[in-house]
Amino acid sequence: MMAEIQSLWRRRFLKSNPVVRFSIQVSVILSAIVALPALVARQWADERFIMYMPEHLVGARPWELVGRVIDEIPGYLDLGVFRPFSRLLFYLEHWVVVRISAATGIAPNVTMAVVKIAMIFLLVTMVMMTIDQYRRAAGGKATDVHWRRLYGLTAVLIGISLVLFNPATHPLTLFPGLYLGTAAVVLAVPLWFGRSWLRYRSGQPLRRMWVRVGSAVVIGALLASMIEIAYLALPLGVIHLLLLSFASGDSWVATWKDLFHSEAFLLWALVVTGFLVVFIPTRASIAQRCAELACYRAAEVSVGGDAFTSLFYRLGASFWPVPQWSQLNLLSWVRRAPEFLLPAAVGAGLVFTVLRRTAIERDEDTRGRHPRVPMTLMGIYFVMVLFGAAALAALSGGLQDRGADISPWRETGLSWMAWAVILGIALTALYDWLYDRSALVMSACLALALALTSIVNQGDMASVNSRLDTRLQNEAGLLLVNFDNTPEGNEQRCDVVADLVATAVSDTEEHKLELVGVYLDSAADNIYGTEFCES
Repeated sequence: MMAEIQSLWRRRFLKSNPVVRFSIQVSVILSAIVALPALVARQWADERFIMYMPEHLVGARPWELVGRVIDEIPGYLDLGVFRPFSRLLFYLEHWVVVRISAATGIAPNVTMAVVKIAMIFLLVTMVMMTIDQYRRAAGGKATDVHWRRLYGLTAVLIGISLVLFNPATHPLTLFPGLYLGTAAVVLAVPLWFGRSWLRYRSGQPLRRMWVRVGSAVVIGALLASMIEIAYLALPLGVIHLLLLSFASGDSWVATWKDLFHSEAFLLWALVVTGFLVVFIPTRASIAQRCAELACYRAAEVSVGGDAFTSLFYRLGASFWPVPQWSQLNLLSWVRRAPEFLLPAAVGAGLVFTVLRRTAIERDEDTRGRHPRVPMTLMGIYFVMVLFGAAALAALSGGLQDRGADISPWRETGLSWMAWAVILGIALTALYDWLYDRSALVMSACLALALALTSIVNQGDMASVNSRLDTRLQNEAGLLLVNFDNTPEGNEQRCDVVADLVATAVSDTEEHKLELVGVYLDSAADNIYGTEFCES
């Protein structure tokens, strides 16, 4: 059963696992359908000026961003955060987006759609491969009816649960590379440990072990240099290894003998070592500085009654689409915007097709034993993902200040995927109970749910996209990449910047919008040799 273990990262893995490949493709397509208007949405919050800031900092020399990030470390320590590696990737992401847009003439907000879809793909891939590791540990086949159901139902639920009722804070529309990318890393690191454990159980030696040892220490140091949700990779890593061992049928004694003496556990210990080497001194420095200065409230750890209360809100925050469905007047949408129903209909049809292909039994399927143990253990793992993400968010002083607010936040990517898998496991068991009865009714219900989510998202984004500041921000980006170096073009650009600043409702907001103009001037000067607005 272990003789066929293959690398997760080699091309032949997905080629030899058509069910896994199909479920990943479906998840991304359905997510793109329900989030279609948000894929090309405006920039939100600080991303409005950060989009152009890396170009302002280094121009055509992106390698200098490394030095910039290093120089910024003391200032950010004063604020109570240490995230240089995340910040470097963050800067590079936006620098590349602006440069590609300038080369192609495509507005930056449209180019960001590629980043958003790529982040969905990475996150979904990590989830499906995690499911596949439990399936492999238990000795099942991906084409077995029960596993096929789970893959298909999870793919559908990922699309259903992508509700964007507050796009200003959802990680898909606010810094997708930073938040969703980090969530993908959190799930990828335990996968790395799991792959080593599977190879160890199959009797295959780990080649280039000294390279793996060095890589593990470096990975741990990088995790300590990222935004805080990356820290979840460490406890999830050892939990994943334990549950994989139980999924394969090991007892506690066998787990102690095989797991804790395996290369996988050694790699986990080395990652923890590399993490602590960076985490301990930086956190000691932050504690000293924050005792003397006012630190960034969102990064402040606050333990108490507010944290306990916030935990319950975060467990369901930004996932449950029912409150948004209840606000939907379907007949009104049919009369006002029939074009919005087309993506919903396409998504619903795809859901029905997917469930017929992956979830509903075929004539050639054999009625085998339900893999209850590995699916239950997998459910426990994703419950821990959900609980860990919610607990980490609830400890944030800034989030506690919001009270009962359940809008999306940095951990939403993990909660989104965890809930989809947990409900997928529950519905897979329900499909067994509905055998030869009304499983198609469930397919129709899920198809309707996805259609409703799509319509709600489109309605919310239509309202956002009709705002004046949205139009001005998108127009500013388009004027940058389609630069008209004439007096008329300059006048148009200056008018857009002035109108954008005029939309500010506070001094802080006005300062941020003025920064947009400053960084646009630098970007235009670097790319075209003249300022965005020459006054």
